[in-house]
Amino acid sequence: MTELPWVIDTRAKTRRRNPVWGILALVAAALCGASFLLAIGVSWIDLDGLVVWLLPVWGIITLLGLAFAITASVKRGSANLTMAAIAGGLLVISNPVVFLIIGFALGLLQ
Repeated sequence: MTELPWVIDTRAKTRRRNPVWGILALVAAALCGASFLLAIGVSWIDLDGLVVWLLPVWGIITLLGLAFAITASVKRGSANLTMAAIAGGLLVISNPVVFLIIGFALGLLQ
């Protein structure tokens, strides 16, 4: 324990639990769910070109949602952990890869 006094005094006494990351994770997961439903609807009416445009945007939103969920779980707090778990579950269900598997299996995409 050879820490300098000015280093010890600058540390926060408690961890700040900011729920913003959990809220951002939930918003990103909701956008991924909306993208999933939008992609299913667009592919159902045979606009496959629009689905190809939607996939990169959807992938970026998914990665941001994953980053926000990880950050929320690191920040601790029961609200952050709950929001991160819900967002993680939604991200697993509304993953673009799941859509591609379903789309090719049902013949929605060619």
